[in-house]
Amino acid sequence: MEKNIADELLEQTRQNYDSFAESFSRTRDYVWPEFKKLIGGYAKSGDKVLDIGCGNGRLYPLFQEIGADYVGADNSKNLIGIAQNKFSTGKFIVGDALGLPFADGSFDAVVSLAVVHHIPSREYRQKFFQEAARVLKPGGYFIAAAWDLWLATMFGNRQWKRVKGFLKTQVRIALGLEKLDFGDFFIPWQNQYPRYHHAFGLNELKNLAKFAGFEIKQAGIAKVGRREQNLYIIARKA
Repeated sequence: MEKNIADELLEQTRQNYDSFAESFSRTRDYVWPEFKKLIGGYAKSGDKVLDIGCGNGRLYPLFQEIGADYVGADNSKNLIGIAQNKFSTGKFIVGDALGLPFADGSFDAVVSLAVVHHIPSREYRQKFFQEAARVLKPGGYFIAAAWDLWLATMFGNRQWKRVKGFLKTQVRIALGLEKLDFGDFFIPWQNQYPRYHHAFGLNELKNLAKFAGFEIKQAGIAKVGRREQNLYIIARKA
């Protein structure tokens, strides 16, 4: 993907989340049980933890319960405003996942749920993992998850409109009619805001982590309901 197109998609995504921050936040009031178990196993009391793409801050209570020193970062100023209003004692900042405003080795753990599938181009996805590695201390853990968007999941959901849109976009990419990468497509929010997504395979996530110098400790699929699931990796910085 050309850099200017990737930059446009990143900005479009940021503007979209600013536009529908309130309605999006109302659908994100809890943490999936499987992720509670995963996160709880790699963060402990006293750890300094960064949540990349924190949204409305829904992970903050979990880390508060653990006793970790939590910082949430998101490039949507409106979602950060919601997080600050919901959790007045939390630390939330407007920050770009591809250029985090933190020094090297600042955190014991980094977590990022449902963010990387919004990052366009392999180059920027590599940078996303490299930034997570940069701000981690040696021996620190990165927990990342992406929505499982491949056809088996979508057919299982019986979301035929999405399947049709996905297949149509892949054909247009193959024919050179779309300046996107294979696996890219758009899922609208409220039938109004086109949201860029990249459909990951688990090996792709693992390879990105390895490229950034991580050691994969765990990887798999986490159910987040009857009809949806996420791919996840837990990676350790050497």
